[in-house]
Amino acid sequence: MSELRPAGATVPGQTTAATTYSGSVDTTGEADGQVSVHSDPQPGTPAPDPEIERYRQMLGALEGCAAFVITTDGHVQTWPEPAIRLFGYAPAEIAGRHISCLFTPADIEAGAPQRWLEAARQSGRAQDDGWRVRSDGSQLWAASGMTAMAGASGAVSGFVVASRDITVQFAAEEHARLADDQMRLLAETLPGVAAFEVSADGEIRSWNAGAQEITGYLPEEAIGQPLSLLYTRQDVACGQDRAGLEAARASGRCDGDERLVRKDGSMVHCQTRIALIRDAGGCPPGMLWTARDISDALRLEELESGSRRVQSFLAILAHELRNPLAPIRNAVDVIALTPSVDVRIQRCAAIIDRQFHQLDRLVNDLLDVGRVTAGKLKVELTPTAYNDVVTASIESIRPVLEAAGQQLVVSLPPKSPYVSADAARLGQVLINLLSNATKYTPRGGTVTVHIVVEDGSVVTTISDTGHGMEPAALDRIFNLFSQEREGISRGGLGIGLALARAVVEAHGGAIQADSPGPSKGSTFTVILPQVAAGGEPAGHADADTGRRRRVLILDDNTDAADSMAELLSLLGHDARPAYTGAQALELAAEFQPDCALLDLEMPDMNGFEVLDALQASPLGRSMQFFALTGRGTADDVRRSQEAGFHFHLVKPLSIEALRRALSTPASRPIQEGIR
Repeated sequence: MSELRPAGATVPGQTTAATTYSGSVDTTGEADGQVSVHSDPQPGTPAPDPEIERYRQMLGALEGCAAFVITTDGHVQTWPEPAIRLFGYAPAEIAGRHISCLFTPADIEAGAPQRWLEAARQSGRAQDDGWRVRSDGSQLWAASGMTAMAGASGAVSGFVVASRDITVQFAAEEHARLADDQMRLLAETLPGVAAFEVSADGEIRSWNAGAQEITGYLPEEAIGQPLSLLYTRQDVACGQDRAGLEAARASGRCDGDERLVRKDGSMVHCQTRIALIRDAGGCPPGMLWTARDISDALRLEELESGSRRVQSFLAILAHELRNPLAPIRNAVDVIALTPSVDVRIQRCAAIIDRQFHQLDRLVNDLLDVGRVTAGKLKVELTPTAYNDVVTASIESIRPVLEAAGQQLVVSLPPKSPYVSADAARLGQVLINLLSNATKYTPRGGTVTVHIVVEDGSVVTTISDTGHGMEPAALDRIFNLFSQEREGISRGGLGIGLALARAVVEAHGGAIQADSPGPSKGSTFTVILPQVAAGGEPAGHADADTGRRRRVLILDDNTDAADSMAELLSLLGHDARPAYTGAQALELAAEFQPDCALLDLEMPDMNGFEVLDALQASPLGRSMQFFALTGRGTADDVRRSQEAGFHFHLVKPLSIEALRRALSTPASRPIQEGIR
């Protein structure tokens, strides 16, 4: 739309001589409105007045500005050369046409030309800046003024119109305005980011929504205040509020992490930036100060750091617990393998064995808690015969069921379905579910395991006739450290079911719980996707199971080393213990072992160093080396492989795992830790 201004306003770049017009005007017909327009004197016409001619030449020399005369009702009366250059119309084309021909259709429809004329008639002068249309249809932005001319009678006899092309200037101003609007809009919509201008001496000049969100101050409370408003008294006393300003003045920008104070007195940690603002002349009229709240990021970093410390602690704890568990396991196995042992001793050994397995499971669960909370639980999936996993889990828990006087009912498919599974982890899930079933089932109760294949899924249900659960507990029990009833524990750490869900979901499956109610038993259902059968399990035809081995045992825990030697002797092997790395090397030279069980963490020489020394000796070409450790992560196994160990054995070691390792050829590379 065109813009009207009151009379007396000047056209940018124009002088007060704008009321003068050029060319000759036939005023004899003024009374009846007849006028003639020409840019140059016509033959036979009286010579123009020298003063008028001088003004005509002056106006004709103007660049980008045209002054012409219109009648009282707006028709073009004179049209000098500058008007021709500016609008493109020849005098004959525009003579007598209404000034509205220079306006856009939209402005004509809105009545802009008539309003301009009326304003000039009423006030003597009116300004109208807006789009104008050239003869070829192109447009320009013109600053235009209209000034009334008085006739001999003093009445308005016409108007002088002065127009100047300011399209470039207008475009630059519009671009700057849009850029300013965009920057203001951006500053207002940046989530969680304070962005405002401060003067060179630190006075707050503007205040965006992000600044209000972060600090709690309203614009009227902050604008005009010093930047020290956002700092504690102690920081102001130390000059913290001035340091950033001075650094920005010196180098143009200053970045930092600062502690700011909110309106309510609370603190917020922010990442701040102060940057100089320069005008078109390069002068810095102020600075842009921005701050981003990083409190949540810092808290997350602290949580992650805490999680890493917890994982490290759990790994150390598990290792330290496994070290004493290893000789207990060995001692129980020795008792079990020794004939003619007193019945009472055998019964006590069975009790120790059951409690040992419970403690071993807790240690493994503790380790897995750290992995689950860190999102680092790993599973190695291969096609696995599911019946084998179920059978192994049942055999592991059977002594506990028998000791509790409970009946176990098992229903397996005649032909085992296959699942893509990490057998050890999946077995851990089933053992946890079976352990829970027997724990919450009274003596004489029944635990049922039922496996079916339905619609491409392997469905396992483990039911009991125990205490049952409230409906509200059915979802909560899968949360970490959760118990069936909040604040009331029936034993356990509340981590088994959380780990079971994590492992099952890592297998692409689902787990759910159901119970008719208290005292009516519980049912846990595990659903796993069925896969095609993999290759046949590798047999042990190439294993020399009956061969007597000479075994060197290195462990700084003398009970662990001695009990392992006893166990190996009962298994038919010749075993010798050593308690330091140096002693192991001396014993190896004398004993000439064909395999060695090396504890990795030793006070003098660790297992890796002893391995290097033995491999460098003549014995190293024919020996098998077994890493024996309480650490069993994938990284631990990989480190053993890279060092040159043939097997990675995790304490406490079962007889079956020990037999399997001793009977496997050294040429077969290890894939995972053996337990």
